[in-house]
Amino acid sequence: MFYYLIYLSDSSNLTKQDAIQDILDHVADWNKELDISGFLVYRDGNFLQLLEGNKNEVLTLFNKIKRDPRHKNVTKILEDESENRIFSDYESGFLVPKNKLVRDKLNNYLLNLKLLENPKINSTLSILENILTKMY
Repeated sequence: MFYYLIYLSDSSNLTKQDAIQDILDHVADWNKELDISGFLVYRDGNFLQLLEGNKNEVLTLFNKIKRDPRHKNVTKILEDESENRIFSDYESGFLVPKNKLVRDKLNNYLLNLKLLENPKINSTLSILENILTKMY
């Protein structure tokens, strides 16, 4: 079983654009080292992230994020377990969309996942699509 968690947060007023870019540049590498897959989206001062993997690793990382001064108002949206990773087949396993082309690839990937007709994953995807639509 894999554990997944989705959260939203605001960037703190102390977070400069270069610090955000640093987060975006390094998060995929950090999470690959922990065998955590998912994605991180940043837009207009807001982060949306899906983390999936070993429950202890995901929760440890989430607790670190909650204490990170670059984040405020960290809100867990959803957590659950699944037999399969949502992002197991996605390119490098962890995506940080930084432009429209990559965001479109993420949306297409989410749409293709719905074709699997897994009720639990489809429920999660509907929540993600709703939030992503409001962010972009």
